[in-house]
Amino acid sequence: MNISHFNVRQHSLRKVFARRLLLLLVAFSSLSTLIIALSYEARLNRQNADELSALLNHIAPRLKNQEKLWQDDAEQVLAVLEWSGLIGLKEPIRTARLNSLFTVQSEHMQFEGVSITEKNTGRLIYDYWGNAEKPTVKKSAGEGQSLWLDEEHKVLYQLIRKPMHSMSGELEVDFFKAWDSATLKRLSFPGAETFLALGTYPLLSSSGSLALESAQPKSGSYSSYKINGVLFQENSALLENILISDGKKIPLRLVVRTPIKRAFPSGSLIAISLGVTLLFGGIVFLFFGRWLSKIGVRLDLVTQATVGFHAGLAKGALDEQLGLLKTADSNNHDEVSVIAQELSELMVISRKRDEEQRAYLDTLDMLQDAVIEFSPDGRLLHATDAWKVLTGKDDISQCGIANCVHPEDSADVLEQISALVHKQKQQICIRFRIRGPGSPDGHVWVEARFSPVNENDKVLAIRGVVRDITNSYVQERQISHMALHDALTDLPNRVLMEDRLAMAITRAERSNQRVALGFIDLDHFKQVNDTFGHTMGDLLLVEVTKKLQAALRSSDTLSRWGGDEFVVLCPDLNSLQDASDITSKLSVLNLENIKIGDAEFPFSFSAGFAVYPDDADNSEKLQSQADRAMFYAKAQGRNNIQFFNAIAAKEPGRQSFYIQSKLAAAINNGEIQAWMQPLVSSESGKAIGAEVLARWHDQEHGWVPPSTFIPMAESMGIIDKLGQSVWMQALDSFHLLPEGHRLSVNLSKRQLFSSSIVQQFCDDLAAAGVLPAQVMLEVTEGIALSDVDYARERIAELDDRGFGIAVDDFGVGYSSLSQLHEIPVDELKLDISFVRRIHEPKGLAMATAIVSIAKSLDLECVAEGVEDTKTAELLKQMGVETLQGYYFSKAMPISEYINWLSKQNAEL
Repeated sequence: MNISHFNVRQHSLRKVFARRLLLLLVAFSSLSTLIIALSYEARLNRQNADELSALLNHIAPRLKNQEKLWQDDAEQVLAVLEWSGLIGLKEPIRTARLNSLFTVQSEHMQFEGVSITEKNTGRLIYDYWGNAEKPTVKKSAGEGQSLWLDEEHKVLYQLIRKPMHSMSGELEVDFFKAWDSATLKRLSFPGAETFLALGTYPLLSSSGSLALESAQPKSGSYSSYKINGVLFQENSALLENILISDGKKIPLRLVVRTPIKRAFPSGSLIAISLGVTLLFGGIVFLFFGRWLSKIGVRLDLVTQATVGFHAGLAKGALDEQLGLLKTADSNNHDEVSVIAQELSELMVISRKRDEEQRAYLDTLDMLQDAVIEFSPDGRLLHATDAWKVLTGKDDISQCGIANCVHPEDSADVLEQISALVHKQKQQICIRFRIRGPGSPDGHVWVEARFSPVNENDKVLAIRGVVRDITNSYVQERQISHMALHDALTDLPNRVLMEDRLAMAITRAERSNQRVALGFIDLDHFKQVNDTFGHTMGDLLLVEVTKKLQAALRSSDTLSRWGGDEFVVLCPDLNSLQDASDITSKLSVLNLENIKIGDAEFPFSFSAGFAVYPDDADNSEKLQSQADRAMFYAKAQGRNNIQFFNAIAAKEPGRQSFYIQSKLAAAINNGEIQAWMQPLVSSESGKAIGAEVLARWHDQEHGWVPPSTFIPMAESMGIIDKLGQSVWMQALDSFHLLPEGHRLSVNLSKRQLFSSSIVQQFCDDLAAAGVLPAQVMLEVTEGIALSDVDYARERIAELDDRGFGIAVDDFGVGYSSLSQLHEIPVDELKLDISFVRRIHEPKGLAMATAIVSIAKSLDLECVAEGVEDTKTAELLKQMGVETLQGYYFSKAMPISEYINWLSKQNAEL
């Protein structure tokens, strides 16, 4: 209720008390009337029940008396039978005479049937039922059964059994009398209806109707119910348990039903209730009326003072209200006095606090910082003039805090305020923008500190200080941008990129997505700087930045890490295909040129990408894998993009990258050694030469198989360096070999297709004092025949200089005989796969065919992979001149090979 609109006369406690007293009297009158009516009804019900019990107690003995009368009638009939002597006659005369007798007696006899049986044998000697239809009646298994039912359970018979003496022995005479409605009506009383019920089934009634509401479960029970709107009561008494089948009995009950009498004295009841009500009202008014009237007057004074104080706040009228409270007090020392005294003190304190608050608000208005207070739902309650200056709004009643905040900052500000309202934080300090008229772009940056105003563990409002920080914020943003961005391209630098990478990985972990990270290195950028100068190089970097950014998504981040190295961050990827799609767009750029002024520069780069979480589970490892993938791309000849997972799928993952990072240093440091495996004559069994093989033992990894590091050296483009290292080690050992000993050296594709290889080999042989004829250069079938024209030219040059040429791994490639015929070859080397299957029919046929080809072309044949005597003998028989394999010796260091040769020569 608004206290300023409160009317003391309309809302007087005395009037409220009078209305409530009247309601109390009405309620009391209604309650007393109800209690009296219920009491009278209970007494009347007891009276009706007692009358019904009396009827039941009178009717039951009358039934017994009727049975006694029938006993007397049976005695009279029995006396006539005994006097007549008809029982002693023989059949059929006896039956005829007895029928005549009972026919004459039927007009005066009360019984429907008579039967005579022998007591000892139970044999029926006579049975009479007069005009009635003879029912089927079973004899009782025990004694004392006085009531009988026919088998259809429709007619109840009273059984009277009498003994009779005759000359033939002891007899029993049974008299059957049917109970009917007329008999029951005669035994009943007026106004009562009597039933005989078998269990829950009514057999007959005094009215002839069998409509019985209920058969009571036990003697003495009582019930009441309505029939056609008339209220009846009912009670019953057990007469006898009737045998209806073998061993099963059902109770036969006497049921009496009477209408319930209703006599309600409404006039007397109303008079009594009204008298009680008036008496109660008089007592209440006598004892409480005047006292409550005085209390009401005093409370009216307190109310007038309160309303007047509220209305007179602006005018300072306090003395009048204090006078009213003093009158209400009157030193009565009761609750009203306490209220009046406390209100007087509160009014004085309130006035003092109002004055202090005005002074406090005047002080706040002089500050440049704005002080505001708003409700938990964001409605502004109070604000100083500084806030009005910031927002340009004089009327805060029509403005909420959400309306003043910039839309882009609104969600964050409301979330922080919600944390205060829900007591998750005790204080917040936030920066946001508010809409201000004095700013060029329409908003002002502010810093605000807010804390809740609590009362009774409940947040009533939010209060805080708001300061304009627009100038300092702009300066901070500029400094922050310079610290996190590249000065030349304005791209994020390494610090910002790593921060965004960490956030991207966090998001991906929560949303079960992927993050791709790519390292990009510009190909041959150093030549641009050296040729055209650093200014042109900077311009090229700016143009490269534009092209890269145009190929990326808006959510991707392109960063420059220094020099010509860029990093691409691609967050929120759903699959590896998404990363592949991005790199596909980047790869198109490798086909374009960049034009700066009149100059045009070819643009290509090498890039490596790694994907979280497929390739790494943290940002540091992801950067490392992407960097490795980039170096792998550069090793493939530059101008391509490689994925770490694709490289790992081709090679044994971490081990492969480890070997890749160590391989170049191992070649340069001479860690890869030249070993030798003997080439043995099939005729003499003597070593006539050796094949030079590369072997690498790493200090950390151990032995690295040639099948691993040789293909890797080819893919990295350093196979020529590896071949040159092994070649030079072989030449250095030539002086240790026996005279006439030849060496077979493998030649890589890069070496073969090098334009300077022939002259370089000749110079190396001359320096070592070795003749070209002592060297057999082995070229694989695939290399020799992949580009026949070019290979034929280079092999022909080597052949002209005196080098022997052998085709290695012959039979596993795709060469044709015509191509082989065009190349100057001295020797065919049977691949180990054919040698191992030489004991199989098909394998033998293939090996024989290759040997035949060699012979037809006048070429020597060498078989590698010989591991037993049987294979060596078979190859010898086939015409293979030279054998190589574990059967003779494994590959071994040069020093061990020299010792092995010495021992073999001594044995031979």
